[in-house]
Amino acid sequence: MKNTFFFLLSLVLFGACTSNPREFTNPRSYADNTCDWMKELRITHVEFADTATILTFSYKSSLPSYRLSVGPQTYLSDEKDRHYKVLFMTEHMLGEFFSAGPEGTTFHVGFEPLPAGTRIFDMIEGMGSNYFKIIGIHDSTYTLAKPKFSRKELAEAKQIRSSIFKPGVVTLRGTIVGYDHNDGFRTYKLHYSDYPADINNTLALDIDSEGNFESSFDVNYFFGGAIVDHNNNWYEFIAQPGDTLNITFYKDGSVNYSLSDGRPYLLRNYVRFSSGLNVVDNSKFQFTDSIDWPSVLDYAWKCKKRGHDYIDYVASKYNLTAFEYQYANIMMENSILESYLDCRMDISYQYITYITSTEHVDTTKIIEITENSDRILADSAGLNFIADFTANDSLMLIMPVQWVIFNRYKYDRAFYKSVVNLDSLKGKVDDATLYALESYMTDSIHLANDMKLFGASEPSLFGKICMMQDIDRHLETLNTILILYAVANPDSVLTSYMTKMKGLLNDANLEARADRIYQDYFRKQVPYWDLPECRGKEVLKSILANYPGKYVYIDFWSTGCGPCISGIKRCYNNRRELMTGKHDKFVMIFITSDPEEAYEPFRKEWLEGAESYRLSQDDYNVLAGMFNFSAIPHHEMITPDGRAVTNVPEMFVVNPDDPDPELQSKQ
Repeated sequence: MKNTFFFLLSLVLFGACTSNPREFTNPRSYADNTCDWMKELRITHVEFADTATILTFSYKSSLPSYRLSVGPQTYLSDEKDRHYKVLFMTEHMLGEFFSAGPEGTTFHVGFEPLPAGTRIFDMIEGMGSNYFKIIGIHDSTYTLAKPKFSRKELAEAKQIRSSIFKPGVVTLRGTIVGYDHNDGFRTYKLHYSDYPADINNTLALDIDSEGNFESSFDVNYFFGGAIVDHNNNWYEFIAQPGDTLNITFYKDGSVNYSLSDGRPYLLRNYVRFSSGLNVVDNSKFQFTDSIDWPSVLDYAWKCKKRGHDYIDYVASKYNLTAFEYQYANIMMENSILESYLDCRMDISYQYITYITSTEHVDTTKIIEITENSDRILADSAGLNFIADFTANDSLMLIMPVQWVIFNRYKYDRAFYKSVVNLDSLKGKVDDATLYALESYMTDSIHLANDMKLFGASEPSLFGKICMMQDIDRHLETLNTILILYAVANPDSVLTSYMTKMKGLLNDANLEARADRIYQDYFRKQVPYWDLPECRGKEVLKSILANYPGKYVYIDFWSTGCGPCISGIKRCYNNRRELMTGKHDKFVMIFITSDPEEAYEPFRKEWLEGAESYRLSQDDYNVLAGMFNFSAIPHHEMITPDGRAVTNVPEMFVVNPDDPDPELQSKQ
């Protein structure tokens, strides 16, 4: 009898411990892609009722100027990716746009009931370009299981990664289902990183009347990039040399990837889960004059933990392969490191700008802030976060627009903190040789800093690639000096510089890439009118025909670009003097693809009298591809003989009477 009692009691207790959760009292999530206006909106309670699953949203602070909606196409997705439609909102109508309420205001959204025992799920609001997602909603008591891969899967991933440096041709073929030329767009943009040469590459993909495009690339490694459609949606991809990758775009925003030879696409499961999601609240990395750096650092580590949990979750939900899992983790770590390095960069470069922008400048305050920034940047705990990064992982080479994270790292003081004094050699060697030697010594010190940071006997792959991104800029400056000072044997100076740089790399694959940078640099010196016929050339020619014999300074901008607007406003007087003056040798023009309703009011207020062009998105795309930029503001100087000089002096130091970039470099 006694044993029976304990048996029954055990069953009751077991049932109580394993009962299905009826609510999440402290819900959390792994990732989201909510915009800045959503960052103060949180799910604070989840109720699993018999007739509905009800989510309670609450405003953390008052954001009265913002509006949002929950569309009738919103749904929940459970662990097996089964969908459960939205049923109702208690405070608003589905699809209605409503203003954000005061702090603490709540609203409730009900969905078809999730299955009993659901421990984690996603919320997907809508299918349009403005929808938001909250991924991995779970209670604080939920424990996530780590994914496991078989030996066969791990061996496959290792084999794929070993072929990253394999040379060959990659062909991209795209099909846009239901495409119509009357839709108003005829190009997509392609952004890709040509490791580790220029900071990025941009190409306009011409769409034919049937909705197809095709382009081929001769590469020495995996090809990774992102295609941007007419709604600015990004579709990432990677391909091995030898692949012909077919990408089909559907009107609902989904895509399908397939290889022409029938092999499974490398990221076959990866593309099914929600990309473009954030594990970082960037507001916590934003610059202030009283930044609490220990809290920032602590938050960075929490983001990394949250990010790995997110990847573990989607790996289980979408059955990621071992290679996809490794790739996803690299992408995630880079997004966190980028935000972290952005904050360090703000501390390093914007402290003084921030404090001196006030009306009353306190010298004591400037000194205090500067000393504080130096202390923060040299803190060993902060450097440990960077050193924890997987700096020698070759998967970095196939990150879409990898140049962003490389740029942040390259100019961080943990890496870029070298001072070279060659005063004793001035007058003993020509200026070109002196510059080449200084560049080499600077990069040598950078790589020494890299080894120290990562505690290694060899510079990291990451550090070497960062260094290589400066090679073409150094070549341009060297060549300018050679011309200005009529240096004898210019080829020997350039060759000597390249030999030294390849010695620093000490890697056959990177040395081969350095040789290609060297060859590409000289191809860039060809006047644009000597290039093969292309749409970009036609668009540029039609604009420059208005300014024969002049140096044309081009500012690519947009009203949606904060730095663009800030620069135009901040330098208004300088710009107005340059852009409205009638100079014999110089003209300044502005180019954008903004819609008329955004462009015209800004033009009237800030660019009145300027040489300003509002192009179609297609024409703008082909110019972005021709000048190879994906980020704005971007500036070019076109010389009277047709050369495009990207490394132009800042607008406010241009001398309109002597605007030659080579003369500016000399000065």
